[in-house]
Amino acid sequence: MRPIFLFLAPLLVAGCASQMPVTQKASSPKSITVAMQPSTKLVETRYDFRSYREASDSSVRHEAHAVYRTTRVPITVNEELATVPLTAFPPASIAPLPASDELTAELATQKKITSDIRTLQTAMADTEQKMRAQFATLVRQSAETIKLREQLESELRRVRTVSGNETASAPVAVNPVANETPKAKW
Repeated sequence: MRPIFLFLAPLLVAGCASQMPVTQKASSPKSITVAMQPSTKLVETRYDFRSYREASDSSVRHEAHAVYRTTRVPITVNEELATVPLTAFPPASIAPLPASDELTAELATQKKITSDIRTLQTAMADTEQKMRAQFATLVRQSAETIKLREQLESELRRVRTVSGNETASAPVAVNPVANETPKAKW
């Protein structure tokens, strides 16, 4: 029994140590035989896939590749299937809208409104510049008026002191409104 155990034990241990293969061989596709009908034919369609990571295991990455699908389609009258490449037509998401009279009228209205707004902006800028110039002129004139008023009051005081020495009995009439500072009315 001992010699059998010596041969059997390593076989059992070796069987436990074997590893499962990491990838499984894909079984070859089974061909489906369909009787060829005279009014149909096989068309192969190509689908391109970008590279992606597998959802169940993010460490597995699939590179970009193409997948082909065979489809049975009816034969057209002239015995030929008319196909066009996918790039022949733009996708609906970027295709421009068809031209319409309503759209053209709306765009014309928007352009007119935009030009009117730009005209108003330039007119308002001109008006603002004129108002600033007029304000600066008024400020300068007010400063000159105050300076002249001060000169007039000092001259009036000097005249009073000189005339007071000559004739003490002759009073000089002073306008009380003239002594007030002017208030600007804007």
